[in-house]
Amino acid sequence: MNPVAGSRRLRLAFVTRRFGARFGGAEAYGERVMAALADTHDVHVFCQEWDSPLALPHTVLPRRRGLPRWLNLIDFTRRCQALTAGFDVVHSHENSWLGDIQVVHVMPVRYARFQNGRSFRQKLATVLSLRWLAYLRMESLRYRPRPGRTLVAASSLIAQQIDAAYPVTAPCTVITPGVHQPERMPDKIRVRKQLGLDPGLRYGILIANDPVRKGLKAVLRAMAELPEDFHLIVVGGEGEMPQRMRDLAVAAGLSQRVHVWPGQHGVGMYYAAADLCVFPTLGDAFGMVPLEAMAHGLPVVLSNSRYCGFTHHVQPGVDAIVLDDPQDGAEIAGAVRDILHDDSHAQALRRAGLALAASFSWTAIAQAFTVLYAEVAGKQGIPYRE
Repeated sequence: MNPVAGSRRLRLAFVTRRFGARFGGAEAYGERVMAALADTHDVHVFCQEWDSPLALPHTVLPRRRGLPRWLNLIDFTRRCQALTAGFDVVHSHENSWLGDIQVVHVMPVRYARFQNGRSFRQKLATVLSLRWLAYLRMESLRYRPRPGRTLVAASSLIAQQIDAAYPVTAPCTVITPGVHQPERMPDKIRVRKQLGLDPGLRYGILIANDPVRKGLKAVLRAMAELPEDFHLIVVGGEGEMPQRMRDLAVAAGLSQRVHVWPGQHGVGMYYAAADLCVFPTLGDAFGMVPLEAMAHGLPVVLSNSRYCGFTHHVQPGVDAIVLDDPQDGAEIAGAVRDILHDDSHAQALRRAGLALAASFSWTAIAQAFTVLYAEVAGKQGIPYRE
């Protein structure tokens, strides 16, 4: 859009309950998009938890005590609605009615509760639950067509699920997460020593906000079939989660081969310490971890596209090793063995992964959002300067 007389920067309200990459993949997406947009837009973040190094104006609206999650979401949305009234565009990552740009990171509630292989009993339980009815109502209001509203699916898999669950919605486009490729990788031996790891061993890595839900048990089953000099780095979770992961390793007889860290602000050094990434998730709308691992030059083993949206962008056997059954420990072990014992294949996976990661630029993703904002501003008659 060309500058016009009296034009100005766009005032952007970003609404999310948790802001900061440490909270998970969806939160990392939001933080990085806002970081990329802050130079050209007046960004203000409205959240309930803030854990970010970004110097962005923000308002923290603490969660009211005693409210269950669904009532908290309603309360948070109503409070934000009053505070965002003077902004040009409201960009939301929450399943609620507030927002011009609605970014959908997870499987739609209606699809999950009624169209994802659910039994009659499960469907009945949904319609008899005030909590699920509230979520469904907020989702239907979120997707409802209205002037200036656009849905943004974080993957083509989510876009397909939205289309299946809601035949009529606001316009929907796909804008995936992006990734930063490090200019220079730290020395592997030095990083391993800093982390207290043996420089002479081989390491896989699993990073997730909830590593148990992203396939840790399957990886532990695989490790029972792999040489003892293959160890696992696990990063993610908070509270009791790290201890739960250690307990699972002990129960599997692998306590000396599994190295656990809680969620971190930056995970670059952990990728640098690893030889490969394993990500046998059973449900990721996109899955930023395998993309980040590729950007750090790691060969990747990941679930097929039924379970991981990012796999839609992957050439199996070329960009990564794709699992037919992410719960099959033997299949995971075979994929890891292939990388450890076939250096030429491992190097080919690294090169292809780096090339694929290079196509996911945060700059391009921020520009895609800028186009959407311009459309909203134009419909409101706002003299907007890019």
